[in-house]
Amino acid sequence: MIKKLLNTFLTLLLISSAYKVLAIEPMHDKTLFVNGYPESAQVSSLRLSFEKLGFNDYKLDGVNNNSRVDFTNRIDKLSTNLKLNFSYTNSPSLLANVSHLKVYFNDNLVTVLPINEQLSVVKNTVSHSLDLNAKYIQDYNQIRFELVGYYDLRCQDYFSRSIWTEINKSSHITLDQKQLAIDSRLEYLPEPFFDAKDYNKLNLPFVFASTPNTQAIEAAATLSSWFGAQADWRGANFPVVLNKAPEQHSVVFITNDSKPDFLKDYPDVEKPTVELISSPIHRYNKMLLILGRDEKDLKTAVTGLVFGHKIMTGRSASIEAINKLPLRKAYDAPRWLRSDRPVHFDELIDYPTQLQAEGLNNGPIKLNVRFAPDLFTWREKGIPITLQYRNTPESEASNSRLNMLINQRFINGFILANTDSANISKTLLPLIANTDTSQNPKNFSLNGINLATKNELNFDFRFNTIMKGKCPEVPAGQYGVIDGNSNIDVSGFNHYIALPDLNVFANSGFPFTKYADLQQTLVLIDEVPSPKALSVLFNLTGHFGAITGYPAHRISVAHLNEDANLDDKDILVIAKPNSIANNLDEDAQTNILLDNNQRAIKQAIYNGAYDEQTTDKVQVSIKSSGDMAVITGFQSPFDSERSIVSLSATSQKAFTLLDDALMSSQALAQIKGSAAVINSQGIKTIKTDEQYFVGHIPVHTLIWFHLSDHPFVLALLSILTLLLISFIIWRLLQALTYKRLAEGDK
Repeated sequence: MIKKLLNTFLTLLLISSAYKVLAIEPMHDKTLFVNGYPESAQVSSLRLSFEKLGFNDYKLDGVNNNSRVDFTNRIDKLSTNLKLNFSYTNSPSLLANVSHLKVYFNDNLVTVLPINEQLSVVKNTVSHSLDLNAKYIQDYNQIRFELVGYYDLRCQDYFSRSIWTEINKSSHITLDQKQLAIDSRLEYLPEPFFDAKDYNKLNLPFVFASTPNTQAIEAAATLSSWFGAQADWRGANFPVVLNKAPEQHSVVFITNDSKPDFLKDYPDVEKPTVELISSPIHRYNKMLLILGRDEKDLKTAVTGLVFGHKIMTGRSASIEAINKLPLRKAYDAPRWLRSDRPVHFDELIDYPTQLQAEGLNNGPIKLNVRFAPDLFTWREKGIPITLQYRNTPESEASNSRLNMLINQRFINGFILANTDSANISKTLLPLIANTDTSQNPKNFSLNGINLATKNELNFDFRFNTIMKGKCPEVPAGQYGVIDGNSNIDVSGFNHYIALPDLNVFANSGFPFTKYADLQQTLVLIDEVPSPKALSVLFNLTGHFGAITGYPAHRISVAHLNEDANLDDKDILVIAKPNSIANNLDEDAQTNILLDNNQRAIKQAIYNGAYDEQTTDKVQVSIKSSGDMAVITGFQSPFDSERSIVSLSATSQKAFTLLDDALMSSQALAQIKGSAAVINSQGIKTIKTDEQYFVGHIPVHTLIWFHLSDHPFVLALLSILTLLLISFIIWRLLQALTYKRLAEGDK
């Protein structure tokens, strides 16, 4: 018995010694983080409604007889148990013995459903639940419905309203998704953190050991802008986590002196390093590690990642050197139309056949265009566009046409020619008058483009049928092509805009995105910013990246208690309304900025508290403990050409309200004027300070523009100008007369 107890004691002693050795000695073996811990893969059940998947073509007819719904499969997911649940209603005029509905899954015929058989006389709605073979699943998947509808076997008009089938909006797809353990390889980047096959908003936590300093914040802001550019229209959310491992893919920022507890024994690095590991908490989740000896190395590691990820391989890559990256020029963001020359359509396409349409039921050709928001379009009818297009020869009697639309609004139409030669037309993209940047106080708008937002340009080829005797005939092989040499030209426009205009800021990031790398942007933040405040910043820089398509690697960040140089900078303030700068002189630039910021916030809250129609402003003093966020814009007191945008929140919940407003497309449309007050009931926008203008236009245009609302002053100035010119001419003629007379006297 004693021997047995002695053996047990020795065993425990050896185990205790082993743990002590592991705790003291540095870890050089990283194999633990390569594959993680063996455990069961997580399985989730999804219900994908057609509406959520962006399905719009619910109604099929004789011409548009195909509709499709698309869904994707992430690289780290395995989809099983796919089931299509849908219902549809048919036209009672369709003939049962020949009409039918085909269902395809990735171009594989799943079933053929008869039309108008065994239907109730009162309600002709049919429901089906179809199993889809999982072996056909791909990265990009498509379920397609094709209607073969007949109402007359002798002579059928495919444009007849008798031919239709409507799919119910409650239709959906159900499936199970099992998480996969994928390799930790940098060549997969940006997957699995961002997967282009995932149409949902990107949600990627940023993890720090403790509250990051300004250099670490700059690194994270740069990385968020890069991921935001990848996510593009999907949107991106970057929650900030301190010293905790999220149960999903995440990014972890680590220095040799600052490591989160779950990676406290991770080996030190000697250079800026990027590594991809399995989470020590959950093997199926990956962690992108941004490693450095100090916070300065973190910025270097992120810069190396965003510009060099395409040549990174394996699990780890160190950044040896970064050649000096050139400064971006104003208005040269990759996703903005260039302002130095015409931009051809083939520079705007995403895939080779994007500018081509085929057949009667072709969809419109779509191009997304984004303009610099400060284009000076005063008294301009629109932006010039040179359109070149070709089509298969059309019968003179067919009357086929090409319709041109912007943001689903008609611009122009062209009759298709009966030859296959190229057609060239010059037209204008009409503008929307923005009352926030106009001197005219009246509300008015024109159908057209909005410079502050992304615009969709549509070219819709509409091929008609031809009559053969008494019956219409659908010709085969009809094509329409928009030539890639077509162009949009904004090179003749100056840049000049009235600010503050929060709608322009919210939708285009201007004036900060004027330079795609944010080289002239300074962010001021509280000395100890909360995770929510940091998340607001990273979500905003992610939004900027989506707008420009370029990482904001030159953004600068400073604390409010620093005496930062605020000259020649557009400044973004993210802080609580009562933030103060400690240990600074009263005349310090930061104190001047905070005083101006406090004034703008108080004015915004005050103006938002009374009815705009009220003539007498009642002074009310209120101390409230509620949650409220305020966005204000005003002119920089340090440079008349620079702007300040302040994002303030009274509490952590208020920061969430602020974040939600900046992340929602519906809310972004409501943010206008020079101030916006956000609370649980919505957004109130206020116009507070006088406008100021940034940019440059010719002097004569400048005078004419600013005096256009004062016709009497303009008329008086015109008269004075004419009198001055007349006087100069008179004096010149008088001098010539004296000279001629003097020569005659000789």
